[in-house]
Amino acid sequence: METSNILFSEIYGCYFAVVGKILEQAGNGISKSDMENLVRSHAFYDTAFHLLPKLFSGEWDLLEQRADGKYYSKLETDTVSRPMTGLEKAWLKALLADKRIGLFVTQSELTLLEDTLSEVSPLFLPEDFHVFDSAADGDPYEEENYIQNFKIILKACASKTPLHILYENSRQTESWTEILPHRIIYSGRDDKFRLLGVRLQSNGHHKQITMNFARILKALPLSTSRLENINAAKYFKQKSCPAPIVLEILKERNALERCMLQFASWEKQTEYEEERDCYICRIYYDRQDETELLIRILSFGPVVKVLGPEDFLRQVKKRVNRQYQLNTWEIT
Repeated sequence: METSNILFSEIYGCYFAVVGKILEQAGNGISKSDMENLVRSHAFYDTAFHLLPKLFSGEWDLLEQRADGKYYSKLETDTVSRPMTGLEKAWLKALLADKRIGLFVTQSELTLLEDTLSEVSPLFLPEDFHVFDSAADGDPYEEENYIQNFKIILKACASKTPLHILYENSRQTESWTEILPHRIIYSGRDDKFRLLGVRLQSNGHHKQITMNFARILKALPLSTSRLENINAAKYFKQKSCPAPIVLEILKERNALERCMLQFASWEKQTEYEEERDCYICRIYYDRQDETELLIRILSFGPVVKVLGPEDFLRQVKKRVNRQYQLNTWEIT
């Protein structure tokens, strides 16, 4: 069966996955009851009725039953893998053209991927996207020092290894700081990566910190540190606001689709209000994201109206009034 260009296929669904798990365990023999347990754990409720008879009867020539009553795989290997589809290859080829790809793969890996996918057409190209409301001073993703620091920090985030970081602040003052990294975040609006972590201050108190990657001059892993036994995650526990932000979204300028994309990382509920011919969207958010949400909502202009809560609405009015005053002063 030709599957290289199939977008959705049942062979890549749970049936394929559960049969793969059965075959992997069947290398050393697997009982009928163990197969039934695997199906119940990794597939749908009625999967056993359709799948297991095909395996037991030999209709799918994958298993053989031996004298001990167990079933053994007929495959020459104990691991089951599937080929990539044409769509997956096209998507991967598109990623290779992304300016940030060098942060996550080595040059040798990048060369190997480019050679392997040389005859594949990319699913999309960078020039297919028109980016607006984005900062013009994005991070220098292709600079060697930036790439090296990023990979060191990325590895440290995964292993929870403390770091010694030389950082340049907004006043262009350089200083070394001990950091226990927590996670890396990316802002599409600013086109920047940031590091969230915990540092030990001179007075002995730990403090949550956010660092712009472009300002990190050097990052060195530390073998020992006072931060090793600290749980960085507790400093970043979400403090959900009691009331969601309520937005009225008009059916103009593709506003609904833009909102769904812009606020995709937050929990939300959206419904159509027929009487007013608009959409009502409720966004549930963490307190530390409030400023970011405020900026994003204001970027939509008149097609989005904030209905509440009152505290957030006051901040919107304050920002709009301040912008109006600045514009009036410039005209005067």
